[in-house]
Amino acid sequence: MARILTFSGGLDSFIVKRVFGFANEECLFFKINTADNKIEEKYLDKMFPGIKKVELPLDDFELPNKIIPFRNHFMALMAAQFAGKIYFGFTAGDTTKDKDYVFKAQMEGVLNYFSLDTDKVSVQGPFEIIMPFKEQTKTQMVEIFMRLEGADPQELINTTSCYAGLEKSCGRCRSCLRKFIALSLNGINCRNSFEYDPVNNDLVIFYEECKKKNRKGEIKEVAECLKRVGVII
Repeated sequence: MARILTFSGGLDSFIVKRVFGFANEECLFFKINTADNKIEEKYLDKMFPGIKKVELPLDDFELPNKIIPFRNHFMALMAAQFAGKIYFGFTAGDTTKDKDYVFKAQMEGVLNYFSLDTDKVSVQGPFEIIMPFKEQTKTQMVEIFMRLEGADPQELINTTSCYAGLEKSCGRCRSCLRKFIALSLNGINCRNSFEYDPVNNDLVIFYEECKKKNRKGEIKEVAECLKRVGVII
């Protein structure tokens, strides 16, 4: 059965692409129209010619915390127009409800129920939401990537998924901090790739946030990263 990867060009979806050997034409980018999404598109046009694109303007619904409610629900429904196996780059550190196993089960139920009328869908089921790295943190994903033959850490540094919508990743938002932690714990020096040095108070604040929300896996990794860069907590 045909497969499709929801692809932003960020660290997570890039690793899924490489580990599972997705061709560019098996990748689907959603033009959501947020500031960071427009930066991602520029990067993808340069690095991944031939990827599929669809218009999905959700910028009017973006919350102050950068969450777009039901974003992945919309993406799954759109991806089902292309393939039955729909891959997402969700990780163990993702806590929004549209990135968990309940989301997977419910979306599969909706897609497979509707596709019972085979004359009313362009792709025949069964449909499956595949989250190959849901049990791994970003750090573990980077470790898996680096085991690949010919793995180049610079490719990981070049990925972009910054919330600030800057031409150069900010180094302060949660996405940038998670990327910095994952690369640093795998011995990849990426501090100069950000607009602002990630080793700042934001990293400590993120650590406290992880403790408050009891993100056990991330707590350990952020603490280890702080230790390696010489920040006492």
